[in-house]
Amino acid sequence: MTERPIIVFAGPSLPRAVRPADPRFDWWPPAAAGDLLRLIEHPPRAVCLIDGYFDARPAPWHKEILLLIEAGTRVLGAASIGALRAAELDRHGMTGVGAIYRAYRQGRITGDDEVALIHAPEALGWQPLSEPMIEVRATLAAAARPRIIDIAAARALRAAALAIHFGERDWSAIIARADLPDRETHALKTWLPQGVVRLKQADAMLCLERATQGARGGRIGAAVPVTCFISALAIETGTALPGDRHPDRSHRAHAARAPGSAA
Repeated sequence: MTERPIIVFAGPSLPRAVRPADPRFDWWPPAAAGDLLRLIEHPPRAVCLIDGYFDARPAPWHKEILLLIEAGTRVLGAASIGALRAAELDRHGMTGVGAIYRAYRQGRITGDDEVALIHAPEALGWQPLSEPMIEVRATLAAAARPRIIDIAAARALRAAALAIHFGERDWSAIIARADLPDRETHALKTWLPQGVVRLKQADAMLCLERATQGARGGRIGAAVPVTCFISALAIETGTALPGDRHPDRSHRAHAARAPGSAA
């Protein structure tokens, strides 16, 4: 029997040009709310959640990930929203992979803005068009080690990057805002083409590797409660929940009191 492919939700963290040509992977675009829930009717053996939407569309919900794990799918997260969700759900069976996941898990970073960026559309291969803050941090640390820049310059550049909206954050804007001495500006610009740390890409590749190793996924300790909100998402996506499950009365009452709340 042919082994089912591993579904990979990926975009700018792993642009098309660098993806492995491996038939074990089924490439899907960045995940939005409901995309993982749709998989429950025919659960895959594994899912790599790498990229997902943050603002243009609702992000993947925690509960749809838990329901998919409950259905027997091994769900791994890395690099971007996958790392954030894994840090939130690893104690409930999701598998986190990579340095960004560990940074979220240890509380060294917290917000989704650390991994946010803008990117080209699918037709242009999802190429990143701005710099995520987590990679700015990693790149500045790499530049400081061989003294391409000193610690004071690294701090000035980090502060400059934090002050720039994620959609406008690129190295030209960061360097201009930091207003470094000419010597350090020149040294950094010369070093950057080969020095930028692509941490998200490295974590995404590691996630693919881990997914192929065949380890068993986590298990949910108790049945995942089906709320009115997740039930509504199932209806919206045309998904039949396992066992014809319905929201219980407490969630139904809560939904009536707080219409429009997210799960």
